[in-house]
Amino acid sequence: MKSSLNNIKILKNLNLNIFPQTSKDEWLQLAENQLKGANPATELAWENDANINLNGYYDHSDILHLKYLEDFFSNVQPHKWKLYERIISSNPEVANEQALKALMGGCDGIILSSSSNMEVLLKDINSEICEISFDSSASPISVASFTGFQLFENGNCASSDVTKNPIDQLCELFQKLKNHTYVHRIAVSDFFLEIASVRALRYLLDNRGFKGVHIHSQIPQHEEDDHQWFLNTTSGLASILGGSHSIDLTTASGDSRISRNTGNLIREESGIEEYGDQCGGSYYIEFLTDKIINQVSERLK
Repeated sequence: MKSSLNNIKILKNLNLNIFPQTSKDEWLQLAENQLKGANPATELAWENDANINLNGYYDHSDILHLKYLEDFFSNVQPHKWKLYERIISSNPEVANEQALKALMGGCDGIILSSSSNMEVLLKDINSEICEISFDSSASPISVASFTGFQLFENGNCASSDVTKNPIDQLCELFQKLKNHTYVHRIAVSDFFLEIASVRALRYLLDNRGFKGVHIHSQIPQHEEDDHQWFLNTTSGLASILGGSHSIDLTTASGDSRISRNTGNLIREESGIEEYGDQCGGSYYIEFLTDKIINQVSERLK
């Protein structure tokens, strides 16, 4: 931890003027030479999952018109993000055992798939010091006798199940948003696109009158268990870098401990909570953020 803090101090004091200045024209010339005369503007162009056309290179000239993003994110304050664990079992005794392991393993809260037999389900769980949520499949319950509940998928949360195109996802969320205090979204697997998507959501929430809404990102399920561990790490980190207030990582092979510890490592070892906008100034991410904001805004007119 001490080493991580020292690295943060070094990065904060880094003098970027020591690097030589370059231009896009210089890069294009070098790229053309590497491609043996082929045009890099066409050879290296591609389209991501949001159907945004992209180039192979971005520099400061691509964000000169994006001062509005700098003005917004420079005022974003750091926040402590939370790690949830989704408890799948409908058996109240098994679910209670899994929930206790999750909370003792470092999770800030749990998401339960059942609300039956609440006495057994919540045995030894102090709702005043952790957050307890129920997913949308759980039957309605009365929480008048409980404290500390965050029912972000049952009444006060706008949710989207779109897992591929984040522009479709954000449009769906804003069409559902009313007086909700949470939004629940599925993260995307593209690392940089996930960062830009959450950043765009933060900007749009604030500028469309939903300031203070909590963003919860759920890491998607991958068909291959071995790939799930990688996806949890990359998408989980990207969601937090983008500004999610909480995440829950999908468990593969039935081992929730590994997913839980992945979240703990992101939180305890990275030091990213020191910053309000960790990726601000990245040419590519700023470009992506702007594109998503503009396309979502245009569709919501």
